[in-house]
Amino acid sequence: MLKQFKILYYFLCFIPVTSQALDVKNAAIGENRINYSFNDTQIKITSYDKKYRVWAKVEPSSFDWVRVQSTLLVPRVRVKIKLETTDPSFSLHYKTTTLNFQQSQKNSYTELYYSLFERKKIEIYKRNKLIATVAVNLKDSSKKKVLIDYTCSRNSIEIIGLEDEHFSIGCQTRRIGSYGKETPMLEVKWISPELKIISGGAPPYHAAFLNKRPVNIEVLNTITNKTKTLTIKSKIPKRLHRLFTAYGFGPYALHTERINKNDKKLTKKAPIAPALFFYLNYKISEGTSIRGFDAAIFQESKFNNAGLYLGSDFGHALDNKLYFTTLLGVQYLYFKFDDDTPEVSEPIFPQGVEFMYRHAFDIPNYIISGGIFLSTTNDIDYENIWIRWGKNYFWELNLIAWGKDNFQAKTWGLSVGFPFKGFL
Repeated sequence: MLKQFKILYYFLCFIPVTSQALDVKNAAIGENRINYSFNDTQIKITSYDKKYRVWAKVEPSSFDWVRVQSTLLVPRVRVKIKLETTDPSFSLHYKTTTLNFQQSQKNSYTELYYSLFERKKIEIYKRNKLIATVAVNLKDSSKKKVLIDYTCSRNSIEIIGLEDEHFSIGCQTRRIGSYGKETPMLEVKWISPELKIISGGAPPYHAAFLNKRPVNIEVLNTITNKTKTLTIKSKIPKRLHRLFTAYGFGPYALHTERINKNDKKLTKKAPIAPALFFYLNYKISEGTSIRGFDAAIFQESKFNNAGLYLGSDFGHALDNKLYFTTLLGVQYLYFKFDDDTPEVSEPIFPQGVEFMYRHAFDIPNYIISGGIFLSTTNDIDYENIWIRWGKNYFWELNLIAWGKDNFQAKTWGLSVGFPFKGFL
């Protein structure tokens, strides 16, 4: 069965699949990756009945890149249409939408969102008769024309065969195969206002990669009416693991306190103490994972803090690059002030929240993340605050403070972390 499944998707690698018209009206605003404006657009009105004058203009402040189907960025504008008539039998048709006009004393008018990367025209009808069409296109300019979305940043996407055409492509990796032996299938979606596949169909077009072999697509340039072959290349890993581990180390300060039987405060301050860290992340789904950590700092006093949490994404912003995650679980804490003092060894229950900003500062695959754990009980003081920066290896600033009864410990410092191994 698995072999048949792979054969099916291998077949899809070489046959682009078409989709229905894009819903740019309700799409989320994306990142402005190419700095176009309404000055880069031009309007073409084709009239089939000279009795009725048609005006069209692009609203200057309306140019946006919007994210459709999760991984694809396309440009849209808002177009204003005006007719020199108040006849109520006129209507406007665009893709799957029909609009009725609003009337003033002399004119009829309306507005709508227009997708610049689709080849659909606005059609104006008087009853069943086509009166005019309106098309909005991007002007030919020296500005960048190819947009490879950040969702493709780990796959080294390369497009061969483009000749000054506008082009947008996005990626999504899916897991296929049995548990413990899962492999990636990379789905790409692409769209171009000048290019279409020979077999027809509405963009965006899809292709699937199961390995590093390229996808070759015969396309037609609708401006030059010439056919050519586009080649899309990508890199994908051989395996997709669910369990990821990492380790880290660095110099930390460790300050501890104890109040003895005579109510005298005893302190130990180590400005530099060795600190070791271990991390794990088991991916349940795209938005849910089990996360763990262990932090051990040893000097005259010994402090060890470990935790296991269920992480669930609950919000995102900034074109899906900024994620917020709840962390619900349990921790273990070990503390020993010195060799003559009884140890503290017990579970504690701080809960937390984390943020993750992917592709930070427009640097592909670099991540800034951070979070906080706080105590949920009055008899234990606890806070754990961290911030990380990196790609494969990462830097981490961390502060952990704990207190209970007659004991307190505070540790902070800078560590560096490295990926260790993937499992499952």
